[in-house]
Amino acid sequence: MRNKAELITKISLLKRRIDQCLDERDQEAFNRLSFELKVCQRYLETRMNTPETSVKERLAQNRNKFFHY
Repeated sequence: MRNKAELITKISLLKRRIDQCLDERDQEAFNRLSFELKVCQRYLETRMNTPETSVKERLAQNRNKFFHY
């Protein structure tokens, strides 16, 4: 959950910086930050749609699928 909160914070800060770029008419920084914002938003969307199980938990759940004794 911590990673999602950090990502949401980063998205919020990126939006503020993008607004600042618009005020200053800095096209290059606007393009760079807009791209970074899109990447972060897509990553957050992916994180929100996947269950929060750890790798160890998934291995334990799938152990019988890999090893047939």
